[in-house]
Amino acid sequence: MKRMCWLLPCLMYGLSGPVLAEDVPAAVQNDCVRCHGLDGIAKQPAMPHLNGQLDSYLLASMKRLQKGKLPTEVANHVPAALPESELAAIARYYQAVKATRPVQETDPEKVARGEVVFRNRCNDCHGDFGREADKDAPLMAGQDLQHLLKQIRLFVSGKRKFGFLQDDAFKGQSLEDLDAVAHFFASQDPVAPAPVSNSGKKKQRR
Repeated sequence: MKRMCWLLPCLMYGLSGPVLAEDVPAAVQNDCVRCHGLDGIAKQPAMPHLNGQLDSYLLASMKRLQKGKLPTEVANHVPAALPESELAAIARYYQAVKATRPVQETDPEKVARGEVVFRNRCNDCHGDFGREADKDAPLMAGQDLQHLLKQIRLFVSGKRKFGFLQDDAFKGQSLEDLDAVAHFFASQDPVAPAPVSNSGKKKQRR
């Protein structure tokens, strides 16, 4: 543990500027880091990226994990002994982390197919190509592809309960359509592209 604490300041520099070890919740240092890292980037297969995610969504998810209401393969995923105040601190920490998510290999045809489904079924709750969220939904842009595919199957099988209006979004969709949406979200940059300045355009000759 001493070695980890000694390394923390170095590892954390650049996440959102210099961050001291004492600014990181103890549970993040001791537990969360194994799967999600200090930067919120998934370190294990099919794990979600947490960086920049809404703290309200993260807190609600951790509370559901504590109560056994969210399926997981991780033993004692969120210890019952952790008070809500500490869970909230974890959520606030990961929401504030600024880190670049890795570019993932996605299928261009599935991305194109997924965009059609997104515009018809997902845009109301996951606007701006998954960079916005409404109705207690999570941000989706740039999320880990394998995690998305795994969660889709949990929803379809009934092992994970739908969120608000999510059952309407899934209704009538084939697994191929749903997988395509996963490829679409995974392909999106979580950071919105900068607007093009008019001053940068070349003037046309008359």
